[in-house]
Amino acid sequence: MTLDGFRLVKVLSAFLTAWSLAACGSLDWSAERAAALRAVEAPIIESTDVDALFAAPLDREAALRLALVNSPEFGRLLAWHQSEFAEAQASGRLANPRFSYERLRSPEGLDIERWVSLGVIDLLTWPQRRRLAAADLESVRVQLAMTVIDRMTEVRQAWVRAVAASEKRGYAERVLASAEASAELARRMESAGNFNRLERARQQSYEADARARLTLARQHELEERESLVRLLGLNAQQAAALQLPARLPDLPIEPRSPADVSANINATRLDLRLANATWQSLNARRGLTSVNSLAELELALREGEPRGFEVEVMLPVFDLGDLQRTAARAWAESAMQALKQTSIAASSDLRVSYSAYRSAFDNAVHHRDVLVPLRRSMSEEALLRYNGMLIGVFELLADARDQIETVVAAIEAQERFWLAEATLQSSLLGRPGVVR
Repeated sequence: MTLDGFRLVKVLSAFLTAWSLAACGSLDWSAERAAALRAVEAPIIESTDVDALFAAPLDREAALRLALVNSPEFGRLLAWHQSEFAEAQASGRLANPRFSYERLRSPEGLDIERWVSLGVIDLLTWPQRRRLAAADLESVRVQLAMTVIDRMTEVRQAWVRAVAASEKRGYAERVLASAEASAELARRMESAGNFNRLERARQQSYEADARARLTLARQHELEERESLVRLLGLNAQQAAALQLPARLPDLPIEPRSPADVSANINATRLDLRLANATWQSLNARRGLTSVNSLAELELALREGEPRGFEVEVMLPVFDLGDLQRTAARAWAESAMQALKQTSIAASSDLRVSYSAYRSAFDNAVHHRDVLVPLRRSMSEEALLRYNGMLIGVFELLADARDQIETVVAAIEAQERFWLAEATLQSSLLGRPGVVR
């Protein structure tokens, strides 16, 4: 080969490399991350002022923004997905050509040889590897969106539990105040000879039980608040400044309809997209294996004395590649069956999630509209009977405690609804989950 021919080979190699880079494109991680956030309806985080979020009680949407922009754990997950994006994209590029240089001195004189070699099979299978890389990129995109959904669901549910725990702790304090009043009055009446020891002990038992419940309620509030603090990625100063609303949000006027839920069973669901991307990836890998398992071919162009080229071919003598091809077919078939099963499971998961959501809604409405008003009317009647001297103060205080217990049960029913609502939102996007 002449020198001009050798330079032509180098130019051709450079052109193929540039073509590979241009065809695959470069990774725009910021755009990929923004697209994932938009796909799962995550809050916009670019303009979030973290310090401003601590000036007022943190609502659910503010908690989501804070977690997405402030949590080191979420940042770690994003960085891991960025590496997955880069690796998936790199797999679709052409392998670099290899250059060899040899300089030998002999009695006849100086002998210089230069080689440029290209993997011919690598070049011929490049379109298939591009399709494989595209499927892998889609898989990573879906996994990134799933990570965001999981994080959002965790934050939503942790926020609900923290607010509910704070609200229940407040009512536990009211129960203790009522029990303390009963116990103190019982002690005084026993001292005055108007109460026996059994009646006084009964009232003190109410007080002791209420105090134990308050201790547990305070510990539960601390645990749920710290769980939220960890998900938000708050340091000690931020955790101390964190304010939460005094109560959970009101129930929606109407629940989601079954038609609204069933409309989400389509190919845009993330679980279906991931299963389809996995199948596309393994199917493309199957085609690549069919070629690579049969032959390896490398072409080397040489300049020197003598000039020419060299072809290196793998001889399939001992390993015919049949096992690799069988395995590739089996993996592709497995992915196809997994796609079908995911489609079946998607419908089932939505039915379960919606049933839990609707049951929690109906139960919370029943507590709000029936049980709490009924207990309130009973307390009003008890007060009237007390004013008419038909019942004593202990009966009145006991009724007040019963009313508080009913309100606490209503708070728990409301908490279960908002947890089920967060789970349903996750399921609608194709990320099945259960209410803990």
